[in-house]
Amino acid sequence: MKKRLPATRVYIKDILDGFFVKSEGDFEPNYLITKDAKKVYRAKVVGTVVREPAIAEDETYGKFQIDDGTGVIWVLGFRDDTKFIKLVNKGDLVQIIGKIAEWRGDKQILIEGVSKVSPNMWILHRYETLKDKIEHVKKAKIAFEIYNTYGITAKAKVIAKNKGVTEDLLETIDELYAILMEQKAEETLEAEMFEEELEVKEKEVDEKLEEAKKAVLEILRAKTGTPVSRKYIERKLQDKFDIDTIDDAIRELLSEGEIYEPEIGYYKIIE
Repeated sequence: MKKRLPATRVYIKDILDGFFVKSEGDFEPNYLITKDAKKVYRAKVVGTVVREPAIAEDETYGKFQIDDGTGVIWVLGFRDDTKFIKLVNKGDLVQIIGKIAEWRGDKQILIEGVSKVSPNMWILHRYETLKDKIEHVKKAKIAFEIYNTYGITAKAKVIAKNKGVTEDLLETIDELYAILMEQKAEETLEAEMFEEELEVKEKEVDEKLEEAKKAVLEILRAKTGTPVSRKYIERKLQDKFDIDTIDDAIRELLSEGEIYEPEIGYYKIIE
């Protein structure tokens, strides 16, 4: 029988801000890496149920939300695990144990166990979570310094061992950096694609404006010697251009000295 991985006390904020990693192997567990390089396979969270539990009619699916003061997260149960959803009500203070999952970018907890707890348990959970976090951050700080200097080399592992830092922590930091680099690359690609799209749209707008300017000049040339009203121009061009584009065209032609306004709302071409 496969040994169940231990549950780690965490704040909901650490889950929400962390990076979900889906295992490549069918029998390897998924996990979360927090921003301070803690690897979490199963989470233990204490919080208040803030959303009334909901269960599907066929009882194959259920969910509710909990808030631990640092964040709010959905707790889900599937098939036999919906029995845990039935045990809680909105307003209950509960301890949740479960695996972390992600759906369309949103972190979730797949429930494996739930129990109602007293406010004293919530205080104890906060204390133990903070205590564990402080201890981890101290070691993580040393590990980050070693990694940033020596990478994941044999020398780095020896130095880490001498300073009480596990090899697993160095490997988690290496994985975290890889995730951050991949994320940065994706953000850069998205930014470049957005800029290209923006340039295309700007070019299309400029071309449309130039067409509108030519159309306005053609109307004014056809009425040489006679001022033409804005309303007449708009009526003549309304099938080809929107009002804003026509107004922009008239304004640019005025600023370029191509046309002038002998009286308000009427225009003539400058010969």
